[in-house]
Amino acid sequence: MATNVTEKDKTLQEIIAWCEQLEIDGLRLANALLMQRDVTAYGVVKGQIDAYGKTADHCRSMLGYSGSMPSEVPNQSEDAKE
Repeated sequence: MATNVTEKDKTLQEIIAWCEQLEIDGLRLANALLMQRDVTAYGVVKGQIDAYGKTADHCRSMLGYSGSMPSEVPNQSEDAKE
């Protein structure tokens, strides 16, 4: 199981780094948009920046988690038919 956790954490770290880079790129774009006084586009980019930040934070919260994951998830549509 330790190997899986290490691989999971490695993947999460890659996602975190990707999100952080997109945040940096977004901040540059947002600043340029403010200089052009394009408030509408700025708002859109700011929303994207916030989403990347929240995604990175969520991934950080999952680092090191070694709880068991369900191996099978019941099909809810089958349950509804009964």
